[in-house]
Amino acid sequence: MTTIDNLIRLVEPPANPVHGNGDWAQTEAALGLGLPADFKALVERYGFGQFVGFISPLTPFGGRNLLVEQAQGLLDGERSFRRRNPEKCPYPFHPEPGGLLPWAGVDSGARLCWLTDGEPDSWTVVAWSPRSWYYEAHDAGAVGFLHGLLSGRITTEAFSLEDEDEQLPPPSFELARR
Repeated sequence: MTTIDNLIRLVEPPANPVHGNGDWAQTEAALGLGLPADFKALVERYGFGQFVGFISPLTPFGGRNLLVEQAQGLLDGERSFRRRNPEKCPYPFHPEPGGLLPWAGVDSGARLCWLTDGEPDSWTVVAWSPRSWYYEAHDAGAVGFLHGLLSGRITTEAFSLEDEDEQLPPPSFELARR
């Protein structure tokens, strides 16, 4: 199992994360469910920013609770499309039982979500491209997915690069401006 320490060895976290700490209980109460320990460790160590210049974990602290905002808007935002195209929506959306819950955004519009089935620490990642309605499940949590993606062990077509031969930039994390 990949841990936060594995990710830290691959990508050095900032010395002073922006919006890395806050009230997890308040966020969990707003979502109506607990969150995985690896995601909490990710936010606490890295804070608000971007991995490889385009993957942004949804930090729940610092004025805007991005995690809760995305969760609250997902079902409403996709409801009419799903009603018209149920075959393109293989997963429920949070707060539906076992629904997808976004935990990171990608500059292309793709989302990294958890499939909230079972205990939080057993949730798997689903990479989802709303533009093409492409879903790809990965047997990993948030930290395991990021580590796998950045180390080249995991690939996804949910947010493929412009050129098929293009590779991800070297593993990095850039802290967001305050």
